[in-house]
Amino acid sequence: GKRKRKKAARMQWRKKMMIRGVGGRVVLVAVLYVSAPAIASLFSTGTSVDFSELNLENQPMLGEEDANVTIVEFGDFMCGACRSFNQDTKPSFMEHIENGDAKMYYIDFPLPNFRPDNIQAATAAECVYRQDNDQYWEFHDALFAQQGQLDYSNSGLIDFADQNTEGINSTELDACMQSEDALNSVQDDRGLGQNNGVSATPTVFVDGDMITQRGNLDSIIEESINE
Repeated sequence: GKRKRKKAARMQWRKKMMIRGVGGRVVLVAVLYVSAPAIASLFSTGTSVDFSELNLENQPMLGEEDANVTIVEFGDFMCGACRSFNQDTKPSFMEHIENGDAKMYYIDFPLPNFRPDNIQAATAAECVYRQDNDQYWEFHDALFAQQGQLDYSNSGLIDFADQNTEGINSTELDACMQSEDALNSVQDDRGLGQNNGVSATPTVFVDGDMITQRGNLDSIIEESINE
């Protein structure tokens, strides 16, 4: 129930700090990491996306199901900016997730220049999620924390999941990773992003408005909560 999900969110937060040593509104915030010359033009893009019909049922979720504000991140497990977002930016708004005001979904958007490792990582994460949503987030954070330092083969990622999750069945994980179904899900996620204007990672959706200033994300979410 809600208590279990809140506890999971708190555990997720504590572990993150250690690593560092659809009802309701959907907000679309694109947090783009770009060169300084490009930033000026991005600040003026008032891009809006209608996310009301997006089906998030089969995507990993962090937080309470009935939270009013929905955050959706499109990311790549091999993207350095996504790692920075996960470790440095997400903590700034985790309080809103922990207290039940906001929830967050992560959708894979593997970029061409990080293949094949990002496809492997995304497929492994999809398969962990299919067994346990809470353990998915443990695996998700561990992938970013040790980005580029792993063996991204099936066996390497299965061992990594075994070390960083609890209760995940390795045999089931192996079978899932070798199936075309999990890979197709990752490719479908990328297609979902492309159909909604995603071209870079991380792109984070919050209430239909594209916001390009990373430092303002917490205040944007807070404003949406208070509306």
